[in-house]
Amino acid sequence: MEDRHAMFLLQMSGVPGSGKSTVAAHVVDAFGAVAVDYDIIKSAVLDAGFDLTSSTKAAYEVMYAQARHVLTQGHPVVMDSPCFWPRILTEGMEIARQHDASYRYIECQVRDLKVLDERLRRRPRLRTHRRGVDHPPVDLGDELVDGEALFRDSMDRVQRPSDNYLQLDMHRPLSEVLPEVDVYLKP
Repeated sequence: MEDRHAMFLLQMSGVPGSGKSTVAAHVVDAFGAVAVDYDIIKSAVLDAGFDLTSSTKAAYEVMYAQARHVLTQGHPVVMDSPCFWPRILTEGMEIARQHDASYRYIECQVRDLKVLDERLRRRPRLRTHRRGVDHPPVDLGDELVDGEALFRDSMDRVQRPSDNYLQLDMHRPLSEVLPEVDVYLKP
């Protein structure tokens, strides 16, 4: 069992279907961390009646507040979101600094759109989840989109820290990937 008292804030990153939540669940189990999942928060905010634009801002603010609260309680945190905008990265770093926790960053990478499409179609779906590479979340309607362009653009928009981060090739089996996560997160 890992040292369950090491304080860290882990920022997950990657396109939808790349394995962020799978890695986050492992970190919760192995390190006693608490996952703060953007999609769960945004789905609840949408259920509360917020429109799509307002729900995005509200969900991120709740995610940051929840991460602060969990760190204050003495638990490591996993922020599970795609990390497409600079503020997500800088806010995570600042929250970690404010709570004297180490900042960690793991990017899950899947370049094969067929693999992503299969994962998106198979997974249990929240309201905010894409239904496939070409199929948007339910709140955006049923009109197909050019998923290839969208995902390639998203892969290019992922924000990364300047150093000390881990990129995972999620085409590999979890039995190969998860030990790398454990080594990276050890104090």
